[in-house]
Amino acid sequence: MSEFHSRQGQPARTPSHESSSHKASDGRSEMTSETHTKLPILKRIWQSSGLNVGMLLMMFKGALPPTISIAIYQSNGVAQTYSTLGYLVAIMSLLSFGIMPRAKFVQTMLFNIIGICIGASIALLSIYCSVQARAHTTPAQPNGPKSASNGPSPGAAVVPYNSSASAVCAIWLFFNIYLANALRAARPQFQFPVIVYSIFTNVASTYAPQFGTMTQGIAFTKRLLEAFLTGFAIAIGVSFCVFPITSRTIVFKTAAGYIGALRGALKAQSAYLQSLEDKKNFSQPAKAEKNDSSPLSDGGTPEPKSQLSPKVKSMKAALAGLGEIHGKLNGEIPFAKREIAFGKLDASEISELGRLMRLIMLPVIGMGSVADIFDRVAERRGWRTAGEDDIKDQEKSRWSEIMRTLHEPFDNLTQAIGEGLQHTLFTLELENRPKNTKANQKVNRTTPDSADIEAKGDMVEPGTPKFAGTLSKRIDDFYEQRRQTLDAWCRQRGLDVRDDRLKNDPHPSSKREHVSFDHSSQQRQLYLILYMEFLLCSTAQAVLALVQFADAKVDQGTLAKSRVIVPGMKRIKKWIRSAVGVEDSSTEHTPDSTEAAGANIRIGEAYQETRDPEHLPPKNAWQKFGNGIRGVGHMLGSQESAFGFRVACATLSIGIVAYLRDTQQFFSQQRLVWAMIMVAIGMTMTAGAGVFGFIGRIAGTAIAMCTSFLIWYIVDGKTAGVIVLIFVFTFFEFYFVLKYPRFVVISLISMVTQVLIVGYELQVRKVGEKVATSNGQPAYPIYELAPYRLACVAGGMLVAFIWTFFPYPLTARSQLRKDLGASLYVLASFYSCVHTTVHMRLTGSEGDMEVKTSPGRMLEKARHKLFTQELALLAGLRQHSAFTAWEPSFGGKFPRQQYDTIIQGVQNILDYMSLISYASNLLSGRDKDDPTSAGWLKDFTHLISSISVTSEDITSTLVLLSASITNGNALPPYMKAPAPYKLSASLEAIDPDILSTSHIAEPGYAAFAVMQIASAMINDDMEKLIL
Repeated sequence: MSEFHSRQGQPARTPSHESSSHKASDGRSEMTSETHTKLPILKRIWQSSGLNVGMLLMMFKGALPPTISIAIYQSNGVAQTYSTLGYLVAIMSLLSFGIMPRAKFVQTMLFNIIGICIGASIALLSIYCSVQARAHTTPAQPNGPKSASNGPSPGAAVVPYNSSASAVCAIWLFFNIYLANALRAARPQFQFPVIVYSIFTNVASTYAPQFGTMTQGIAFTKRLLEAFLTGFAIAIGVSFCVFPITSRTIVFKTAAGYIGALRGALKAQSAYLQSLEDKKNFSQPAKAEKNDSSPLSDGGTPEPKSQLSPKVKSMKAALAGLGEIHGKLNGEIPFAKREIAFGKLDASEISELGRLMRLIMLPVIGMGSVADIFDRVAERRGWRTAGEDDIKDQEKSRWSEIMRTLHEPFDNLTQAIGEGLQHTLFTLELENRPKNTKANQKVNRTTPDSADIEAKGDMVEPGTPKFAGTLSKRIDDFYEQRRQTLDAWCRQRGLDVRDDRLKNDPHPSSKREHVSFDHSSQQRQLYLILYMEFLLCSTAQAVLALVQFADAKVDQGTLAKSRVIVPGMKRIKKWIRSAVGVEDSSTEHTPDSTEAAGANIRIGEAYQETRDPEHLPPKNAWQKFGNGIRGVGHMLGSQESAFGFRVACATLSIGIVAYLRDTQQFFSQQRLVWAMIMVAIGMTMTAGAGVFGFIGRIAGTAIAMCTSFLIWYIVDGKTAGVIVLIFVFTFFEFYFVLKYPRFVVISLISMVTQVLIVGYELQVRKVGEKVATSNGQPAYPIYELAPYRLACVAGGMLVAFIWTFFPYPLTARSQLRKDLGASLYVLASFYSCVHTTVHMRLTGSEGDMEVKTSPGRMLEKARHKLFTQELALLAGLRQHSAFTAWEPSFGGKFPRQQYDTIIQGVQNILDYMSLISYASNLLSGRDKDDPTSAGWLKDFTHLISSISVTSEDITSTLVLLSASITNGNALPPYMKAPAPYKLSASLEAIDPDILSTSHIAEPGYAAFAVMQIASAMINDDMEKLIL
């Protein structure tokens, strides 16, 4: 999943934060509650906070820019230069987010600077229009318009009110805000630059009608531009010089956390499989059930009453953590590849590292589906009913016996996989090697009691040059144990591997019904055993490939010394295209991922560009020109345009006060420009996000008011003490930015308001009350200024909240339905791609996978893109589902439970489709020349290629479901789920011996079992989607 999670608009987690996640996830920092309670209270608080040295350094770095900005303003030269605009320097230095990794920071800063320069140009144009409007509607005066006051900055004196100038500026303001926010909605990567641009535009546009000449307007715009650029410069200096952090560092720390999450998931899965050795655990559900008697959490959704076993909870939590860190890694890799750095691994090697780790994740996630499979088996076989009979008890006992048989080989291979992952950490220098034997035992989670010293013999420890050979040998040993286990399973059931009774029924016809049942039950057991063994073996093989990659880098001397790494021209061009064009993005592009409008995904022309029933395709230049004219109307009627229009209307609802004769002075005195700025920051596309943002931002501003009082009065308003306390409070406030990045905008507004209140008071003290009030704003003491700021922010957020609902609400519920339809369409495309992939692999028509233009390679790229798109859409769907709780309900209750069920079904189908694609790789025609794959695999692939392995009906059904949900139309009458294709029966009808138990040790047989189980699960979920 390479590039679907690029987080340009959001500060990345620090490497120390990722490292702590890594330590928590792989179990090395775990302790029992009993041990935890014995720790000193300060140490317990420290561990609970998640703080570490790296995080403290980032908090220190984040607090520096606003502190430096306020401190340098105490210089006479700086105060004279920026006059009453000095507070903007501190605010811009804070909004620049110097704690971001270098590549992200440079990209965001580049957009900020370009946006501000464009904003200054448009501001000058609007001032020019305003001056001309004033000149044409005011009687000529010999010496030009007379100034009414000194103005907002030196050389920018203001003149009396003119209605024409105000009207022109109001039009420019509306036009500016509309275009900027339409772009913000269409291109999520421009979120922060648009916020900065909006601040500049609001400040410039509200002062523009008060200038009588262009000289005054140019002087003001120049000072305003200088203030913004100075804030940017301070942030750049801090970012590059104080604890600099690169995107590559983030990637490597996240990769270490990724490996730790893999080890944690494997450990949780091993514990779950061991718990199945007790037959009682087969009766416990693998998913939470709804408690209909509990209070409703929101529109009709009961709170879930958890009945999960601790082992299942632990496994699901580990897999969820793995998925989260997987998205973070793939969101950081694109930035690391674009970075100029001094390091060891280049862009292609970082990409390969990400690819190899993704190949490990797929079978690990697949193993997590075992709980879901057993849950469905238990439900269908009635294992959870109160009155259990002997047959059900015998079935569970047989499964418990099977799990006990698999315990030792699975445990041995899981330990080998963990050591292989640890070897990768050591070899790629992602983690320091332990210095003593005790530390080594802790790393590998072994104790003198559990580690068999004699059994290890000549085993090579992780991190040593010959470890890959040892890991390969242990995988071969598992294959040998696997063969013996399967032979024992056959003998226990009276099956001779040389005389397959599972396929050839020797019993008389009078017993055929009982034998058929036994045949089906045994086949299910066999396939599920092969399913688990195949996925564990695949995980081990993927880890071996990662180990070999790490060893190859050592052998090639890549890790011996650092070198200058510069991205190529092709990568730079790709970055430019992705930076300014429509790109797939997750909600992490936005300043606050909890308030996003969901993922921005290009689903494809077939979905987004439907055929026009009123127009044929254009055939000449004139018709194409007409299509372009019609395209303008479509653009203006788009959701992005509607959002920009709402923001512009909301902004002008406050801004109109600045353009009327009787209220212009009131606007300046009460600083209502910050209410306008809050509208630009606070508007969201959906009503649920608007409610959440409204409450959160008001709370953040109220907290800022309180902290401002503390900062000022603790030191009795002494300048030096106030500056120190600004640093201290901002230092601690950045903890919430780093610890809870979901609420970064709420934290930002709180810090900006705090800097605004305290910085303004210091500004008045420095320049004097006469200069401070020259812009028409009275100087209030802090105990009055702080409540005024809170009132401005609250008023701006209230206006933003109203225009989110008016004239009609863009609800999270409607967006949820729309995105769910898009998700089903992407799922249909992914299944179609998997269907074609399986067919090409069976027929051997993939071509050379090393060639980028080969059919197989192009299909692989398409599968990867669709997979990442689907994951991004599912993340957005869950977010919209959560936001439905914040929206008021009128009429019937919102069926959130049904939507959540469909979302989970889509997730399940995606996982099983991925497993089919993954397993079919073993049946690829390019492996037939391998001596170990000769014989049965050739015959099997030849035979299976003659019949249909997958069904196109699933693609058609998913597309119909997508259209039905998107448009709100009913499905076709009498529509049924695609009938499950009985592939085993079809193969047996052609060749009764092809699935004989004499071949169960073949790797291809296990791959076929995985495809069979995954196909059955897909059909089961498809039935639930339709019903």
